[in-house]
Amino acid sequence: MGAGYHGGFGSTHGAVAAAPTYVGRGEGENLKYAAEKIKPEQGYTDVVVHGGKNDVSILHNNEWVNLDHRRLTNLLKHDKDYNKTKSIRLISCSTGAHDGSFAQNLANKLGVPVKAPTDTLWVHPSGKMTIGSSPFKNTGKWIIYKPYKRK
Repeated sequence: MGAGYHGGFGSTHGAVAAAPTYVGRGEGENLKYAAEKIKPEQGYTDVVVHGGKNDVSILHNNEWVNLDHRRLTNLLKHDKDYNKTKSIRLISCSTGAHDGSFAQNLANKLGVPVKAPTDTLWVHPSGKMTIGSSPFKNTGKWIIYKPYKRK
């Protein structure tokens, strides 16, 4: 899984690493508030969850549940607020890492492009995002994974 909570609004840097919006209290609370400040990107639906190279995690009924790309696809397809025609922007640590396959598999399963960070994604209180091992400097980047067409 991703790095989880790092600091929050009471710390000196104020940034939090990407964690769920599917939570209402506890570890994900600071990110939930920070995520509300993130500027939407036209054409994308933001999905904010704990992330890693190969899976994501959400808080469901007060328990952390790991999801592979198939289970996240199913969750999104049954979410009445999800627009199936929009691309996905994963606000989720390391889901776009080169040696992982989560973002590519999700793009293939949903049939839409998925934009994901290559390393820890830090969300600052202003909504600014940085990617890397430190919230102070971008050392990672966003990658857009396009769905593969099956032959």
